[in-house]
Amino acid sequence: MSAGQSPEVSRSPQTSLIVEVKSGGSVIQAYTFNDKMENAVFRKHTSLPYGVYVPEFMDQREFSEGVEWGYGEPRNSFAIMEGSMVQPDFQETDPDLAAYKEYLGTDRSDPMMEYDYFSFHGESHELLIRFAYTSEEKAKARKLFLAMITSLRETHASDDFKAGVFLTYDESALDEIQKAVLQCALASMDAIIAKDAKAFAKSLESQGLAVAISFLIDGGRLYRFEKLESITALDEKRYNVNVAYRALSEEGFLFNSVYAFTVRKNKAGEWKVANID
Repeated sequence: MSAGQSPEVSRSPQTSLIVEVKSGGSVIQAYTFNDKMENAVFRKHTSLPYGVYVPEFMDQREFSEGVEWGYGEPRNSFAIMEGSMVQPDFQETDPDLAAYKEYLGTDRSDPMMEYDYFSFHGESHELLIRFAYTSEEKAKARKLFLAMITSLRETHASDDFKAGVFLTYDESALDEIQKAVLQCALASMDAIIAKDAKAFAKSLESQGLAVAISFLIDGGRLYRFEKLESITALDEKRYNVNVAYRALSEEGFLFNSVYAFTVRKNKAGEWKVANID
């Protein structure tokens, strides 16, 4: 899906609406609503490890069974609830929703509102998702909420994530240059973990670079550097230190990747980090 587009909802038989729940899935930047593009932001449930991308014009409210995001009065809303604690009363099936695996049924007992219910079975939680809308808003609200339900994502708490530098390696297998290069990269890693901008800048070859990659310090992510993959010579004065890491975003998403710390010898003969990519 390209940036700025709403996810498309397929209507093939027994289609699953919720297919990318794993933490760190694709980013949804906007939804189409009322023929306009509405910016979207990720919002977490206050007590469950899940969240969705929500249009900015929708506000958040908590109620006894869960959390909802909605607009208008009477309120049109998208809610996430703990499934084991709620037993909705619905006796109708909407043919426009029957093809979706997660769809449970519809409640039309309230003369003012209509409620559609969906389920999701995660590894540790059973969720109940509820759409609520007036008859006037039903068509456009349901289209929006069907797009939102596809954005369901798993989240992780920061207190469950241990940031730090946890590299293990055989120092005796490294020559003197490799040791010096690695120590330079480690200084940058330590500064990133400590969110120490001064120490970070000191490990880099220029203040301009410190500004350009300052997101590593102040971007809100927590890092866990886990494995030294390799130290590779690019030429006599440049080496790449490749390090596997995990990162936890402010939204609670986990990412796994590798950073290459490019270390270069300057005119004074000092090894400094020339780039982190």
